[in-house]
Amino acid sequence: MAAAFGSGAMFSLVSGMGGPNQAANAVTSGLFFALVQGGLFQLGQKFSQPPAEDTHYVKTRHMLHNLGLQSYEKNFKKGLLTDNTLPLLTDSALRDVRIPPGPRLLILDHIHRFEREERKPVLTEMSSLLPPNFSG
Repeated sequence: MAAAFGSGAMFSLVSGMGGPNQAANAVTSGLFFALVQGGLFQLGQKFSQPPAEDTHYVKTRHMLHNLGLQSYEKNFKKGLLTDNTLPLLTDSALRDVRIPPGPRLLILDHIHRFEREERKPVLTEMSSLLPPNFSG
């Protein structure tokens, strides 16, 4: 608001608007500019919304945060490696988005472990459907 006041005061002085009392006109113009700027700022705050979380990268962001690799989130976004592509990730795909070897190994290991954990309940459920003496 100080900048708006200053610009209003300078506008009044430079343009020569007003009467014989230039100081009073400069203050009045400065106050007017500051009030208008403040009002516009408040309107902008009222109507602006916080940035929506990108729903395509929720699992990816969580995984990278858990691994301490959140600095590579921009690489995933740049390469369009979304949550849907996590199970499909390969070393070469991660290399293509310029993720160094160490973090690549951590990411791939995390994904493989997660996949194994996800399959355990399914395998347990399927084995309960088999006959007791089945030795397939």
